[in-house]
Amino acid sequence: MNSGAKMHRRDSRPLIFEIVGNLIREAIEAAWSSVTIHDPIHELPDFPALRPMSPTKLTQQAAGLHAADRRGFDLRLEDVIGTTYRPIPGLFDHEERLEAWLHKNIHDIADQISMTMAIDWLKSALDENHPDTDRWYLGYALFAGRTIQGSFAAIEKANSILSMVFGSTDIPNHGEQIPHPQGVLAVNSILDAMDNSQSMPAVNSWLPSLAMYPSVAFRLQIANRALEAIIRYPESNCSGCLDAMVQISTHDSDSARRTLMSTCDLKNRSVSQLLADRLDSISGRMPNLALEIHDKLAITDDSSLISILSNNIASLCTQRPEEYPVRAAHLISIGNDRSIRRLVESGFRTYLDNDPNDEHGLLSHAWVDGGDLSKSRLKGLISEQRKISVDAFEATLSRINEKSENEANSLREEITNRERR
Repeated sequence: MNSGAKMHRRDSRPLIFEIVGNLIREAIEAAWSSVTIHDPIHELPDFPALRPMSPTKLTQQAAGLHAADRRGFDLRLEDVIGTTYRPIPGLFDHEERLEAWLHKNIHDIADQISMTMAIDWLKSALDENHPDTDRWYLGYALFAGRTIQGSFAAIEKANSILSMVFGSTDIPNHGEQIPHPQGVLAVNSILDAMDNSQSMPAVNSWLPSLAMYPSVAFRLQIANRALEAIIRYPESNCSGCLDAMVQISTHDSDSARRTLMSTCDLKNRSVSQLLADRLDSISGRMPNLALEIHDKLAITDDSSLISILSNNIASLCTQRPEEYPVRAAHLISIGNDRSIRRLVESGFRTYLDNDPNDEHGLLSHAWVDGGDLSKSRLKGLISEQRKISVDAFEATLSRINEKSENEANSLREEITNRERR
């Protein structure tokens, strides 16, 4: 090599084109071995579908369409660039930066293009007036294959699943819309095949969307699928599975209760924290269930979980304030300064509005078990309590005095001095 010669990186666009072709072949073969390839949802009577008898025919047909449609590939690539790449205005080396970005993200870009191809083929097949039945087999197999292979692009394709289940690109807004029987079978096969940790991101994305439609949720057993996914892969992010259960509670309270309580019984740390984060949402639909789940979750020594529960127990008891004191007292007894501080900040003022005498002694309980930050917030509340009822204030100090006479005297002096200023 000449001393002045310079190495050049191979143009990424042909590489991406080649990778997309490989992904298409691998995905169709994966789908053929894992998914029941159902017949098209729509057919023209004069042009019945010709069912492929082996994956070879499908892969050859798909590879041929891909090879012949370079213009379509270029448009899909430009769409990915337009929605994903962020150019820096004013820089002279735009093409070099774009090429470097393409090279760095080559596999993600190929993934997005392959999924877009699948969706384009499905749209052709779901045209109720002029369905292209050949495109159904290609689009369905490619979409299913890429999904079970763990395509990240599949995460954003919940609308495509809804289009399949309703047999139309026009997704209904009405929750009671009845799905297409063949569409249910097609989607059911894909969901059945998504029994691997790679598919969990797509499962979390799709199930909440499917749960919005009562008929779909019932026919596809979305609540059970969500629970099974959590049981099998509890260490994966299962937030969407929990969201699906919560969504189902609006039209199938029995399934929601059963699956949410079963999830709670798993006693998995990450799952319990995600469930605790959703207690407010559950409470808006099923307030009694939210309190039941809270009580189960509160049997724990997980400080992070205790903090989450401490932060939302007040809102769970908004309609039933009499339920708050016992649960708050339990959280104080098992929590640390952080969780006690959250309790004080989120619910104590409302509690004292309902019970200014603090008959349950939460102020003194939190003071004794809390740290400096909690006590700094409690001082203001105890001071306000004195303005409302000196007897209640004295009762609070008396309880604190049982644990520390010095702290009780110091608190009395500070609050009374405040009032003299």
